Amino acid sequence: MSLTRSQRILLVGPLALVLAIWLIVPALLGLAATLTNYAPIEASVTWVGTHNFALILADRNFATAVRNIAVFTAVAVPLELGVGLGLAYLLRRPFPGRTAVRLVLLLPWLVSPVASGVMWHFLLDSQTGFLDFLARSVGLASVPSPLSRHSLALPTVILVESWRVAPLVAFLLVPGLTAIPDERWEDARLDGLSTSGTIRNVALPALRPLILAVVMLLIGGAFATFDSVLTMTGGGPGTETITPALYSYDKAFSFSNWPAGAASGWLIGGAVLIVGIVYLRLASRSDP
Repeated sequence: MSLTRSQRILLVGPLALVLAIWLIVPALLGLAATLTNYAPIEASVTWVGTHNFALILADRNFATAVRNIAVFTAVAVPLELGVGLGLAYLLRRPFPGRTAVRLVLLLPWLVSPVASGVMWHFLLDSQTGFLDFLARSVGLASVPSPLSRHSLALPTVILVESWRVAPLVAFLLVPGLTAIPDERWEDARLDGLSTSGTIRNVALPALRPLILAVVMLLIGGAFATFDSVLTMTGGGPGTETITPALYSYDKAFSFSNWPAGAASGWLIGGAVLIVGIVYLRLASRSDP
């Protein structure tokens, strides 16, 4: 029995009211603030139009942040998906201690990004890190932290974030793999397919809608990368690891330029919105 119009309103109304009060209205107020010179210490608020957006788009540091996040996304998302799919493939069949293994693998994701960043900052530190400890234990000189080197800082951040997020990908993909009928796995074995061939011909076709959703989730998360980078490198050395979210934070809180910080934040939100629209289009095409 289908719901009447009144029943649908009663069902969806409370959620729509909560979203309007706590999400939509603040977002629209934030957007309006980007079109002014508003700041907590500003005596008077004047309309500036798209001036704040123009300043952001002309800023070299913002261009660097966009480049960094593009590289980050292009490398981290496939890496997280590949490692996560591999872990999920290994965990698809029951074995003694599988529950404990799944819990341990999920621990990096359960740790907050801030705590993860602080941990890796000290682990890779040139004075207290394990790399320095290993070098000194064999009589070598102190090893500089890869987070402080221009050629290694961004790759290191990518690896750390992939270490943190890949277990979540595995956690999301395991139910999809376990839902594949045993006959398909058996047919692949009888056909003599290798592990890679089994994944390509059995797992990927069955997981395509789920993988699409996970990829869009990873891309949106990559665009918003902030906490771990703030505590690991602070965007340095120089602007080597600055991201759009960290750029927005610096503008608003380090330089007290609230309109610029809000404008860059809305540019990030626009990018995530585009990712969501692309996902909806692709998902609608994949529906039978």
